[in-house]
Amino acid sequence: MKNIYHIICVLILTVFFSACKKEAGPGGKNTISGTVVYKNGVTGNNDAAGMATVRIAYGTNESTENFNQTILTDSEGKFKVEGLNKGKYFIKASYSDGNGFAYSNPGYGITIENKKKTIEVNITLE
Repeated sequence: MKNIYHIICVLILTVFFSACKKEAGPGGKNTISGTVVYKNGVTGNNDAAGMATVRIAYGTNESTENFNQTILTDSEGKFKVEGLNKGKYFIKASYSDGNGFAYSNPGYGITIENKKKTIEVNITLE
């Protein structure tokens, strides 16, 4: 009987502590922010990509086509994703200018290891 009680206690503690482990994604105090610019084919300048699409995948810092969250940059090309747990993230951006030209990048893998950190990712699209 004592062994059964011990096994049940170990199982309960294992389930309890594994449920406390936070996965990458919402629920933390970390932030990923930055600015998206595109290499303007007419002027050759790096211009702010206002209303660019920024996609973020939780749980991986490898290239993927499966994303958990999509946001748009502001008129200055700035974006901010707040309230993230520590973990692995993959971020990718795309933009279409007023002339219909599409700009993209291969993406960036990010690993957040601290409990309260802001990581800045500045993205240049071509």
